[in-house]
Parts: sequence; C-alpha cells; structure tokens
Amino acid sequence: MQQGQQHRAPTRRAGGPASARRSSSAAAPRGVPTRRPVRRPRRGDSKTRLLFLLALTMVAFLAISSRLIVLQVLDATSLDEAAAKQRLRTIELPGERGRIFDRDGGDLALSVPARTVYAQPRLIGDPAGTARRLAPLLHQPARTILGRLRSGSAWTYLARGIPVANGQAVAKLELPGIGVLSDTMRRYPSGRLAAQVLGFVGTDGTGLAGVEQRYQGLLAGHSGQMLLEQDPSGRPIPQGQRSIEPARPGSDLVLTIDPNIQYVAERALTAAVKQYQAESGSVVVMAPRTGELLAVANVPTFDPNRFGSSSDEARKNRAVTNVYEPGSTNKVITAAAALDAGVVRPSTKVTVPPVLPLCPGVHPFHDSHQHGTERLSFADVVAQSSNIGTIRVATKLGAERLAKAELDFGYGQRTGVDLPGETPGIVRPQSGWTCPDLGTNAIGQGVAVSVLQMARVYAAVANGGLLVQPTLLGGTVDERGDFHASERPKPKRVLAVRTAQTLTSILEGVVREGGTGTRAALDDWTVAGKTGTAQVPDPGGGGYLPGAYVASFMGYAPAEDPRVVVAVVLDRPAKGIYGGTVAAPVFREVAGYALRHMEVPPSLGGGDTASGAATGTPSAPDGDVSGSAPADAPGPDPLGPDPPGHPRGVPRAPPATSGAVP
Repeated sequence: MQQGQQHRAPTRRAGGPASARRSSSAAAPRGVPTRRPVRRPRRGDSKTRLLFLLALTMVAFLAISSRLIVLQVLDATSLDEAAAKQRLRTIELPGERGRIFDRDGGDLALSVPARTVYAQPRLIGDPAGTARRLAPLLHQPARTILGRLRSGSAWTYLARGIPVANGQAVAKLELPGIGVLSDTMRRYPSGRLAAQVLGFVGTDGTGLAGVEQRYQGLLAGHSGQMLLEQDPSGRPIPQGQRSIEPARPGSDLVLTIDPNIQYVAERALTAAVKQYQAESGSVVVMAPRTGELLAVANVPTFDPNRFGSSSDEARKNRAVTNVYEPGSTNKVITAAAALDAGVVRPSTKVTVPPVLPLCPGVHPFHDSHQHGTERLSFADVVAQSSNIGTIRVATKLGAERLAKAELDFGYGQRTGVDLPGETPGIVRPQSGWTCPDLGTNAIGQGVAVSVLQMARVYAAVANGGLLVQPTLLGGTVDERGDFHASERPKPKRVLAVRTAQTLTSILEGVVREGGTGTRAALDDWTVAGKTGTAQVPDPGGGGYLPGAYVASFMGYAPAEDPRVVVAVVLDRPAKGIYGGTVAAPVFREVAGYALRHMEVPPSLGGGDTASGAATGTPSAPDGDVSGSAPADAPGPDPLGPDPPGHPRGVPRAPPATSGAVP
C-alpha cells in the first residue's frame, strides 16, 4: 500500500490539470459525450481575411485588365502586323513599261510578254530532282537552282523575263512548290540602232542607262500587288484573304530621233573609224532652232538586247559623257567674240608671222604648215585655220572677253540634255589664267568639251545667236492615248543676229576652195563649218601624248537657212589626222542624206561644189596646238627640241617679236 501510494503521488504531480480533467470526466455519467469548450472567433479576424481576399482579387483583375489593354489597345497594331506577316504574302505586280518611239512613230523599245518562275522551297519534297528538271527550261545550271531551293526561304524567284514558251513548259511539269507568273521583258527591235541613247533595262524592270534610266519614273508606271493568305508551310488557306490591286501602265515616250538619219550617221561613222583606224568616234545631228537631237551615234556600240555581254566602253555614250580638247573648231568662239566686240571685221587684215612669241620664257606658237610672214584677211585666217592669226586677234580681244565668251556659249556647264552622265566639260576660270592660256584657249587647247557641247555652239551660230538646250524627248503618250508635247526652256541669246550672219559667211569659206574643209562641201546646199585637229592630253599629266590627235568637223547646212547641225569627232585616227581629211567626209555623207530625207530645197545657185569647191585633199591643213606641229607636218621646229626637263606641249620663249593686228 505504501508503495502504491508512493507511485500515484508523483503521477498527480506530473499530471496537474490533466488529472483533474480526467477526474471530472470520470465523475460524468457514462454514455454522455464530453464537449470541448467552444472558442468564439474574434470579430476582427473575419473582416481582415475578407479585405485581403478582396484586395488580392482586385490586384489580379487590374493585372489582367492591364495586360488586355496592352495587347488589345497599345500593341494591337504591332501584333496584327506580326500575325499578317506570318500568314499574308504580298506579290508585286509591275506595271507594263511604256514604249519608246522614234519621231516617226516606229518602235525603238517595247515590252513583250514573258514569264517569271518562282519557288516555295518548303513545299518541295525533292529539291535535287526539281532542279534537274528545271535546269534546261530556265537555261541555268542545276546546282544554281538547287541552291535557291535549299535557301530555307518561303518564297524565291528562279527566273524572270523568260520566253512564254519556256514558262508554259515549266507549268506543264506541275512540280510541287513551283509556280509561273505572267511578266514582260524589254526588247529593242532595231538592235544596235541608237543603243547608247536608249540604254537598257535590268531584270527587275529598272532602267540602267540612257533614256530608259533618265525617264524611269515615266516609263515604269505604278506597280500593283496581289495579297495571299497562307499557312506556315506556304500553302494557300482555303477561303483565306485574297486581293489584287491592278498595276497601271507607264507612259510612252516619243523621241526626237530620226531612225533614218540615225542609221546613216552610224553607218558613216563606223566606216570612217575602220578606214582611218580610229579608236572611237561620235556624230551628233541637231536641229539648230529647237535643239532636237535627230541622231546621236557612237562607235564602238552594242546590242541592248544582249547588254550583259557588252563592254563598258561599248555602252558609253561618249558624245555626252566624254570630253576632248576641241582644237580649231573652238576658233568659232574666238571669232564670234571678236566680231561681236567690233575688234575685227571679215576684211580686217592680220599679219601672220612664221612663229608667234606670245609670252616671255615659253615656246612660241606656230601654224601647222611652214610659211613666211603673211597678210591675211580675218575671214582667211578662219578659212585657213591659222593659229597665229587667231591668237593675234584674241590678244587684241583680251583674256576677259574671251573667257566670258566661252562661258556664254556653255563651256563648263551641262547642256541639260535628257541623258544621264553628262559631263560639264573643263574650263579654267579666267582669274587663274597665265600668259599662255590666252593663246591656248583661243585655238581650242587647254579647254575640254563634249561633242554635244560643240554641236550646241554651232547651233547657236546657225540659228542667229540663240543658245538652245538639246533634247531627246518630243513628248509623252499617257494611258488614254493622249499625246503631251514636252516643254522647252527659253533659249539664251549669246550673239547678235548680225554677228551670227557675218560669222556664217566666214565659215562658208572653210569649205570653199582654199579652205581646210573642202571635203565637207555638198552638191546642192551651201555649208558653213570648221575643221579641227587637236592633240590628246596625257592623262598622266605634263603635256600631250605624242602622235595622238582628235580630228573633227563641225558644220551646218544650208548656210543661208540652216536645218541641221552635224558634229563629227574621231578619236586618235592612225591613218590621216586632220579633221578636213578624216571627219569632213562623214559630215558630207550625213548632212547630205539628212537634207534629202527632210526634203530641204537646194540652195540658190547650188552647193559649194557647184561654186568651185573641190572634194579632194584640202588646200590647207587644220591648225594645230600650242606651238607643236603634227608628226606629219613639214618642217622642223624653228627653235629645235624642248630643253631637258621642259614639259611637253608648253610653249617656251623665242627671241623675236611680232607685229600687231591692224
């Protein structure tokens, strides 16, 4: 008993309140469950939880609403565009390129039906087999086609502008992922005729040269487009979006080119380049009153239908883009300025010594042939192309007035012709002239011009003193078939009418007996013109290339009522160097044909040949440059060779003085 009591006593102490609860429970009647005391929640806990849930719900709602606003309002446009890029495919439909006509309405350039072949590489199961089957029809190596088919792009062109028959053959193969579209390709029915004028068009339909490039905006028209809806694999979605915006055709161009005159100019020029073994040549035929270009011929040339196989030199429109020193043909500006200023008259006597020491310490100027001291009328100075006589007149005129005349006639400025790549030429400002520059400019050395610029100068004399802008565009024809004539800028007067008439009578003497241009004389019409023979500058600097010359003839007819100006230039002829020998016959052939073709009445009394002018060897050669005679000119330099270290072609001083113009 004592031991039991000792055992329970620690238990009660260890149990504490729990034992008491068991005692009270034990005292409860059996079968009645024991109830746990209910704990009443505090009123503040429920309210807090509700507020927390409400706040959490509001935050979530605001977050979702904000994201919806971003997606459906702020980013809606960009998301729409992204979705459109994934399923919409836009195919450009180029507008039909306008045609190019000559002045008579004949086709010079037109677009003919063609086909374009495209591929959707993701739809092609056998790229290698597809490439092998397409290669002979597209005229491409199979490996080239295979490379495009394996490019991974959704769409790619395989060939553009192929013949219709080839395109139809591709369509008949029914190859998966290969399609054929209608297209056009550019064709030039006359082949090489006026090739540098027309230019050519690339595979994308963009003009790359000539009129095709200059009037790209008018010719190309406005492209349309076709919109297709596709799945990610590139297959059209049934009932998907599809729309077509039709293309608008470009305008047709009517050029001023006369195809018959152009053909004769190219034929005559080609024959002359071959006969005299020249490196190249150019002919420009212009209507002097309007500036319309009737022909622009260049040799070498090319076929624009196969421009890819041509050289850069053949594609160059050298009559517009290249410069040369005009030589004696430039004397018309010296003469015009002197006559306009009243410095000389046609009958004014000019003393012409054998050599002309213009500047101390530099080489004297001389003519291309030896002679003693002569007394020539100014008209004979021009007709015989005397360097010394021209320089003596220029000395009396003065550097300032000579330089102004060159600028007035358009030197150093683009003519504004509607062709790309035109050169402005090279003219040194008068403020930078040194003593020899007066002499070299007077005889056409030390300045550089294009053939077109020189044709424009002679047109100004021919039309009574107006400097006109050369043009190729006669007008346009819109998509309704209405013709719109092109606007012409107002010409600028650079010479008095009386001066132009006087100068014309002087230039007529050039092609008559005793002049340098007798080979340019015509049977039925009078001719006014000027020969030129100029040295070729050394591109490396320091004077001129030995034995290299440019031969030229510039003229117009009939002299009393000019209808055509013809400029002829041959670069570096190997057989015969003088303009009167090499270039004048080309003028005769081209100008004679043009006047007959235009049905111009013959001059009263007939042409210059009827007046006694011979068409054989000129009685006097052309004037030459800066104190250095051509290689085949007779007689040595009276001062001997240049001293060591003296730059070639630069005049050096002689020990003599000269007379003055009376």
